[in-house]
Amino acid sequence: MTYTSALTYATQRQPLEKQIKDLLTQSEAEPVDFRVMSVIVPNSDHMDGAPFAADVFRSLQSDDVKNVISIASNRGEEFKRITICSLDTYNTPLGEVPVNDRVRNELCDEDDDIYIDDTGHFLHHGLDVNLPFLQQILTEFDVVPMIMGSESPEFCRELGHAIGEIMANQRTLVVGCVDIIEATDAGLERFKRHLEELDVTAMITLLNQETDIRIEGKGPLLVAMMASAYRRANHVEFRGIQPPSDDRPGFAGVLIGRQ
Repeated sequence: MTYTSALTYATQRQPLEKQIKDLLTQSEAEPVDFRVMSVIVPNSDHMDGAPFAADVFRSLQSDDVKNVISIASNRGEEFKRITICSLDTYNTPLGEVPVNDRVRNELCDEDDDIYIDDTGHFLHHGLDVNLPFLQQILTEFDVVPMIMGSESPEFCRELGHAIGEIMANQRTLVVGCVDIIEATDAGLERFKRHLEELDVTAMITLLNQETDIRIEGKGPLLVAMMASAYRRANHVEFRGIQPPSDDRPGFAGVLIGRQ
């Protein structure tokens, strides 16, 4: 679906920094009192979704995260692999963030379908949209930018397991980049319930039917749930959910972790 133009994030340092700082200042979210393992945030650069991202990232304890694994879906033709960008540093107008080469290589070693490859990256969605928030919230951290060329349940399970293994005893945050493209009221209610219950099987069934809800970022959502469940997550907090309209996607802001 093609959406009409909307206000998007600035592409120059000074106006972008002001946008992000204003959004974080306006957010009334408070840091949570549980260990956050994964978050669900908007995938697109529509400013309609910016308050959801601001609320989620403002909820983080800044010293709890040292490595961010960002997962977004591919916006082009499907390719049968999961790619991690080859850059040594990932750039935004707010500066450079190092890419964690050790974690990148460990993920490639965990699964034969994960490659160091730039296919699907750098299209101003996913990490490009969310990294400026993290640059304002976190002090010292690195990133692992991932794109899912296929979002089959098998690929999701492989990546969820691989990331779950990598997260052990590390201050890692998984960022699942998700937009809600179409949804009925019943579909949104089921989507929220399955997330709150961390019911991966029910969520796979719901998303594969594509009758009550259709999202961009099905794979990232499922991987975030699976990786968190693998690390024994038991708590989910919503910072908001907005249904799509005729000319705008819908958004969700969610934190997943362990109390």
